[in-house]
Amino acid sequence: MKIICYTGGTCGDVITALFDSTDTSYHGATVMIDAARSRFKKPQTFADDKEKDQYLKHMTAKYQSIPSHDLEYHGRQRHEFIGITVQDWNVALWAAQRFKDLHRPHVWTEMTAVCGAITVEDYAQLLIDFSNLIVQHTDKIITLESIQTGTALQNPILQNANRDFYKTWLEAQQ
Repeated sequence: MKIICYTGGTCGDVITALFDSTDTSYHGATVMIDAARSRFKKPQTFADDKEKDQYLKHMTAKYQSIPSHDLEYHGRQRHEFIGITVQDWNVALWAAQRFKDLHRPHVWTEMTAVCGAITVEDYAQLLIDFSNLIVQHTDKIITLESIQTGTALQNPILQNANRDFYKTWLEAQQ
């Protein structure tokens, strides 16, 4: 099981699908992963770590990869995971605006309530700060800069990835 840990807007669903595209689809230029497979994107929906453990066990039996925003849980449980990071301010701004544009207004409102980022610039800074936390827990890193520029497949972590899926996604971004 590949756990892909990232923040919204940083193409985590794309990377998740590169390992296992089961129950994924394209909506325009956006990759969508089935909601049941995406529960770790809303970690507050779990009662406790025991429920998260059970969910992870169930997902492991069904998929080769899952998306997650729950860095605290994965770090606490010492899970092996792949992190998506961003350091370049302009790329972080792109990702923050991308997140806002891809979601209905209530999702942006939920995010601001959970993490306190009010503006796109605040969220871009949060993406960089979260990236700095990720690298404290894993050395398995895929940069958003490489995803955005089309060079992500050069990363050895993605050596067995679905190259056609990535190519399709890149072409849809044009």
